[in-house]
Amino acid sequence: MTEFPYVWTWRTRTWALPGVTVRVPWFGDGVDRAGVRCRVVVRSRAGNSALVEFADGFLVVTSRGGLRRVKA
Repeated sequence: MTEFPYVWTWRTRTWALPGVTVRVPWFGDGVDRAGVRCRVVVRSRAGNSALVEFADGFLVVTSRGGLRRVKA
């Protein structure tokens, strides 16, 4: 089994601000991580949240709906 068995699929998110709609990358670092391999460090029992780690060590809490398992 690979160390990073998931692929991040989120690309951008849309924020509807008063008078303007903005599409921004999911991360504050401004990097589009779509297609980048990651792993789930911890997942929520009650909800659909997960702590995700990328190979560069960046951690983020997100919905598991944006993760896809890598096909063998």
